[in-house]
Amino acid sequence: MNEAILRVDVQAFINNNLNVDIPTLLFQKSSFPEVSSKELAEQIEAKQKAKKKLPTWYALKNCYFANKLNISQTSSELTAKYKANLVSGNYLADLTAGFGVDTHAFCKVVKHVFHIEKNEILSKIAKSNFEKMGVSTIDFIHSDGIQFLNDLKVKLDWIYIDPSRRSNTNKKVYYLSDCEPDITKHLDLFFFKSDNILIKTGPLLDLTIGISQLKHIRQIHIIAVDNDVKEVLWELKNGFEGESLIKTVNLTKEHNEVFEFSAQDEKQAIPEFSEPQEYLYEPNAALLKSGAFKLISERLKVNKLHTHSHLYTATELFRFPGRVFRIKQVVSYNKKEVKQLGLTQANVSTRNFPDSVSIIRKKLKLKDGGTNYLFFTKNYLDKLIVVHCVKKTAQ
Repeated sequence: MNEAILRVDVQAFINNNLNVDIPTLLFQKSSFPEVSSKELAEQIEAKQKAKKKLPTWYALKNCYFANKLNISQTSSELTAKYKANLVSGNYLADLTAGFGVDTHAFCKVVKHVFHIEKNEILSKIAKSNFEKMGVSTIDFIHSDGIQFLNDLKVKLDWIYIDPSRRSNTNKKVYYLSDCEPDITKHLDLFFFKSDNILIKTGPLLDLTIGISQLKHIRQIHIIAVDNDVKEVLWELKNGFEGESLIKTVNLTKEHNEVFEFSAQDEKQAIPEFSEPQEYLYEPNAALLKSGAFKLISERLKVNKLHTHSHLYTATELFRFPGRVFRIKQVVSYNKKEVKQLGLTQANVSTRNFPDSVSIIRKKLKLKDGGTNYLFFTKNYLDKLIVVHCVKKTAQ
């Protein structure tokens, strides 16, 4: 950690050059002997990424940013706040705390939080920023999280861990056993030190694999922000043997879309099928990730277009956890009928369809964008159809 970056003149340069061309800056000689052009570029890039994702840090005077990769991988303040609503008590350990966004959220609801980070520079950066925030209920410990637990003499109310999903060669990994640390090897230690474990995994982890490798899973939270799945949270309770609750949450500016169910609910659900009706309903990304495809139909009273399409329809307009469209016309998938729609521009989506979006655009000479939406899919009779829609807001 280069303390010179926190000097008033260096910070003024960073704030005055947030829109600078980074490659140009890298080739220029730094105006500050103690701070390289590379360091300046890293601070500017990271702060740019933090503007929407980490507004508290972006607004913090003399904030020291970690590199842009670390900022990209860290939780957003929005998802961190969601996690904080799941925990409570006197003591929580964040075993892979990094830049400290989750730690910051946890310290607002837990009396004392341990910020554990094996990267010494990251640990110092987090401590420096938290001191400027006036936070005094966090212990910053430069240590490996597993070693910290082995040395710990007291029991914690919660353990939180976000294992690294990158290999030693910086390649992305997708299985729990490939992450660092390997949680599957240390679960017994975790439960010896705390009855409550919260694990963050990436959005690409298959839920069935996670369920098979973990135990005592009380809840699974699939978190999306503006229809983009960001993380999956595994809430483990020591001794819990019941059926896990799966909770999908899409965080938006207008409202949070929430849908809860159990695997048994989905297994027993009986969906209804029909041709497209007045409105088309497309589940949000978190709900699609959950696999509750039959239950959506049964519980929300919408009909599926096809077993494998995961698009739904109804005659009435209502609030739905996803996007809602008013159907204007439905045609068969052939060039002549689609051309008769009279569209030269449209937003194109495919569901359970043999042709890709790029192939469809090329065949039909359709430009991207506009207010019209075309869904290329199958109906319940297994016929290829095109649903022409416009977007609606459910009341």
